[in-house]
Amino acid sequence: MQRMKKLLGGLLLCILLPAAARAGDPVTRATAILERWTSFHWGRDCLVWIVHYPEELVDPWVEAEAARRGMSEAEKEEYREDFMKELRIRDTEAFLLTVYAFGPRPLSLAPFSGSLFLQTSADSRVTPLSYEKKFDAPLSGIVQGLVFFPKQPDGGFSLGMKGLGVQTEQIFSFAPPPEETPVAEIAPPEPAREVVVVELPPAPKKEPPRVKKPPPEKAPPPPEPPVVASPPELMDFKPEPSSDAKPLKEEPPEKTESTGKGVLFISREKTVEKFVRLWIDGEYGGMYDLLSSSSRKALTEKQFAGEIAGTKLRSSLRDGYKIKWLDDGKVQIITAQKMLLFRTLRSKMIMLEKEDKLWKVTW
Repeated sequence: MQRMKKLLGGLLLCILLPAAARAGDPVTRATAILERWTSFHWGRDCLVWIVHYPEELVDPWVEAEAARRGMSEAEKEEYREDFMKELRIRDTEAFLLTVYAFGPRPLSLAPFSGSLFLQTSADSRVTPLSYEKKFDAPLSGIVQGLVFFPKQPDGGFSLGMKGLGVQTEQIFSFAPPPEETPVAEIAPPEPAREVVVVELPPAPKKEPPRVKKPPPEKAPPPPEPPVVASPPELMDFKPEPSSDAKPLKEEPPEKTESTGKGVLFISREKTVEKFVRLWIDGEYGGMYDLLSSSSRKALTEKQFAGEIAGTKLRSSLRDGYKIKWLDDGKVQIITAQKMLLFRTLRSKMIMLEKEDKLWKVTW
């Protein structure tokens, strides 16, 4: 699994009172839950923070995302199912682990299965069910990934980690639910005290000392204006294009003379763009019209619409996508599906082929 690493902005969580969380909107409730289930520790030349995704987070998070994206009820339920499936919330305890290693040497936690454990309320230790293998490699900079443990009957657990260079083991504890938060005892009121007022004689008046005014100083010269960088210097800061991104080359339009009318044929790149745009708009009939004859023979329009809905990519395509051209006319449509503090890369492979001078999509 690949994960996008742009997460620091999303980790600035607001501290909210439990009462406001109960009475607030879905964003407030989801943030309060994440606040309780976030823990961090400093290590030697590193910072580690862990976020747990409990089942109670699903409803407020899905409601917040549905309101933000303007989802229909069907799209909201589709997003909810995909969210729970991606994080395996029904049968595991999912954690997002982020390591920021800033030391002169990479941080080693290998073997990771022996460095991280879940400590239950009965004080037993459980090893991870699965985790991203990147944690077995030397860690530098920001490394983020998911770790899954067996489902626990209650939430009274913590995580322990070895190898951070400060202590043999460091425990990541999580806050109890609001109803279990201990309430401070109210101290009894103090008895009233008698106030005694003592009048003192006025102090003798003193003449303020005379201060000699210093001679006026000359104003300092204004600072030199900053040197403006020239265009060649600015080119050093221009981002390099992605290695797998290829410029789209539009083919010259072709015309047919069979009907006697000038019919414009769009390029394969424009065909893919149109196919994705219809996908985003939910125009499955228009998408079906762009399919090749072999795909139309294999699928009816109803079956095709069901397969499109089964990909669960429509909502994430709205937020952006990338088209990657491969060999033999294959095209990979890549989109990043938002899952709280990270994004999951999802893709669908299609193929372009020509039929009667028209580009068609093979599903």
